[in-house]
Amino acid sequence: MSALRPEIAQSWQRLSSAGLDPAACLDTGAAVEPDPGTRLRRAAGPVLTALEGHLRGSRFALVLADRETRLVDIRLGSPELEPVLQSVGVVPGMLFTERVSGTNSVATVAELRRGIAVVGAEHYLESLKRFACYGVPIRDPLTGRHAGVLDITCLTADASPLLRPFLLGAAQQIADGMLAEARGSHRRVLAAFEAARLRATGPLVAFGPDLVLTNDAAADLLQPVDHAALQALRHGRPGPVRTEVELASGEGMVARVEPVGAGGFLVELERPERPPAVRAAAPVPDRDWHAELRPRIRRYRAEQANVLVLGEPGTGRTTAATELAGAGVPVLAGAHVTVADTDVPLAEATGGGTLLVEDAHLLAPAVAAHLAREVDRRGVRLVLTAGLDGLTAGETAAFAARCPVRLELPTVRSRRDRVPALAGALLRERAGPAVRFTTGALRTLAAHDWPGNLRELATVVGYVAGRRSAGDLTEADLPPGYREGPREPVPGALWQAERDAIVRCLESCRGNKVHAARRLGISRTTLYRRIRELHIDPEALRERPA
Repeated sequence: MSALRPEIAQSWQRLSSAGLDPAACLDTGAAVEPDPGTRLRRAAGPVLTALEGHLRGSRFALVLADRETRLVDIRLGSPELEPVLQSVGVVPGMLFTERVSGTNSVATVAELRRGIAVVGAEHYLESLKRFACYGVPIRDPLTGRHAGVLDITCLTADASPLLRPFLLGAAQQIADGMLAEARGSHRRVLAAFEAARLRATGPLVAFGPDLVLTNDAAADLLQPVDHAALQALRHGRPGPVRTEVELASGEGMVARVEPVGAGGFLVELERPERPPAVRAAAPVPDRDWHAELRPRIRRYRAEQANVLVLGEPGTGRTTAATELAGAGVPVLAGAHVTVADTDVPLAEATGGGTLLVEDAHLLAPAVAAHLAREVDRRGVRLVLTAGLDGLTAGETAAFAARCPVRLELPTVRSRRDRVPALAGALLRERAGPAVRFTTGALRTLAAHDWPGNLRELATVVGYVAGRRSAGDLTEADLPPGYREGPREPVPGALWQAERDAIVRCLESCRGNKVHAARRLGISRTTLYRRIRELHIDPEALRERPA
């Protein structure tokens, strides 16, 4: 074939570097049922129905993808197209990112954020080369963020230059529908705020799509970082919520959260009826992620307890373990230590001393067995760190059993309400007080999953800190992979616990859902449903280390 167009060639280069096989076939078993209740689908429904009427009898298909590049609606001009599209993986609920489906006018449009045609041999996957397609991005007019892709697909013999203008008008109609719905939501939020303001005796805040309203008491009390933290409280909780919050000022409050319409909510703040029985002499710095665990850490250290510190990478396992063990204690690195390496540290800790073993789940079985015997014989106190799933059986599990106390560290995604304050504190450390995050940037940071936890957050803040010497840092200043706002509501604790369990299992199975379902003891259908409801991307887990 002739030389590829630049945008097509660049897409092929990305996919070749990622290791995608052009002969790969899409696994339709990975499709999940699309959510019909999103603002995109509600706005697109009438538009797609009208277009479907224009295409009736033709061999064209309309495909709508959401901002995650998952196919959420497919309309056919002719029923004969359905088995043809199904045979190549074009089915509702299928993830259609470039990494999965190659170069095409859904995935590549989502990648480039602009309209593009992909015809015949320009497709990266062999299975798609008989098709021609044109896609355009849909942008949320309220937030300016990418909202999805509208695509029209046909066999190459039916390709037409009229596809582009046909789609552009439809994409604009969908965007207009999203804006109209948002305006309606704004009206509902405003009405609810006015009604609540008449009875509220304390701080009151109302949140809607890209909208924040406050009464005077809230305006005087709250800082931008508090707005982001309060918004994180609401996400993922469909009904009313009552919970305790700590503001940036260090003051503790009780927040009562009430949903308003499809996307808004009210937050009323009040001071607790009783002050805390014990309060620190000074507020705990925002930088101290382990502040809630600090009393337990001090107690275990005073008791000289054997402690196993559990947590995902980046949650501060080494920091917590070092504080538990004390400065200057001998340390072993589980990933590299041999039996010979243990002699000196064990000798230093003999007779009531402490031995710190990092990444105990990575110890070789022979080393773990040797340490277990010597620790018992020499009377050594242990402080271990390990991953959450690494000590399930064998000699390493037997060695870790010598720690009756287990301290599990929270992930960043399980405490999203603390991310704004922590990000602000990290920024002040690196750039000083002249630079600050906007509320929108803090809200975006709080919505990220942070698989690398504290380490990843610190790296991102360090990157951002070098971009300005003064002024506001907005979402545009964040690294490219972190600029999208909240994709879906942020979860509560129970939601997050189940999600974490499934994510860890999928990681250990390299994203293989059949194996993960078997290991979890549930059916594939149940696993697929929970993957959809918990907003998990199995494809993204294939590349993570088990």
